[in-house]
Amino acid sequence: MKKVLAVFCTMMLLFSCSSDDKGIPLDLIGTWKLQEINNDPGDGSGTFQKVESNKTLIFKKNLEITSNGSLSENTIDSNSSSHGVYRITENSEASGIITPSKSKHLSVEIHFEIKNSVLYVYYPCIEGCVAKYTKK
Repeated sequence: MKKVLAVFCTMMLLFSCSSDDKGIPLDLIGTWKLQEINNDPGDGSGTFQKVESNKTLIFKKNLEITSNGSLSENTIDSNSSSHGVYRITENSEASGIITPSKSKHLSVEIHFEIKNSVLYVYYPCIEGCVAKYTKK
């Protein structure tokens, strides 16, 4: 009887440890608020500038992302909603790619990474466009 109970408990432990998070870092899930942007003028002299904005990104556990601003542009505007999906980059727990559902740009992919509890979002532009978000 003890062996049956031990086998049963072991099986329950193994099945309960299966991962539903698809490799998503727990610190990514939740709401992130825009703090700074860097829109380089094209000569490499751009620096991060603090912004007054209510723009947020919300990463959901089901691999969906929503925003109260544009997902595909490095703006501070928070007057329109957008959504899309994201995936974690293979062999990385701190970076990934956002694919907006609707975009002016065809098949745009926005790269992101978390460094020192700051979310960096790299928007597609020739000059270099990056936004910094902090967790709410």
